[in-house]
Amino acid sequence: MIILLGLLPLFFLTVGGNSQLVVDSNKMGPYSWPRVMLISLATVGLFWGLSRLRNSSPNKISGEDSDQINTVKLVLGILSIVIYGIAIDVIGFAMGTFLFLTFWFILGGIRQPLVIISNSALGTGALLYLFLKVAYLPLPRGVEIFDTVTVNLYRLLGIY
Repeated sequence: MIILLGLLPLFFLTVGGNSQLVVDSNKMGPYSWPRVMLISLATVGLFWGLSRLRNSSPNKISGEDSDQINTVKLVLGILSIVIYGIAIDVIGFAMGTFLFLTFWFILGGIRQPLVIISNSALGTGALLYLFLKVAYLPLPRGVEIFDTVTVNLYRLLGIY
């Protein structure tokens, strides 16, 4: 069952949507790198989860410090990757990345709101500058209101 759940994101990331790997005559297109990164992240997560599941002992007492895998967190992590890949086309890269990082910090056990928000904002800002100012990659801005919010955020950050 866990194997099928792990393979589900790979199916949606490679088959679904209109932003599949786009290859022209010389190189990959702009939608290729996020897709490859998400597929890689889902694959590593799947193998890590299977490894942890295989190495966990059924006789161990489950607790906070044990090596017992938390299946709920694993499934939530995999689903968040799939949702992130779909959501960035709708809500834009900036908002999607901020929410994705926020969710992962909470999933990882961080509970201080200031730490979560500041690290999510700094991480998103760093990625925006890296991809937009350094690498000149076009990132999804979202649709309708999200496009407007994203453009205003870029102007506020000095990216546009």
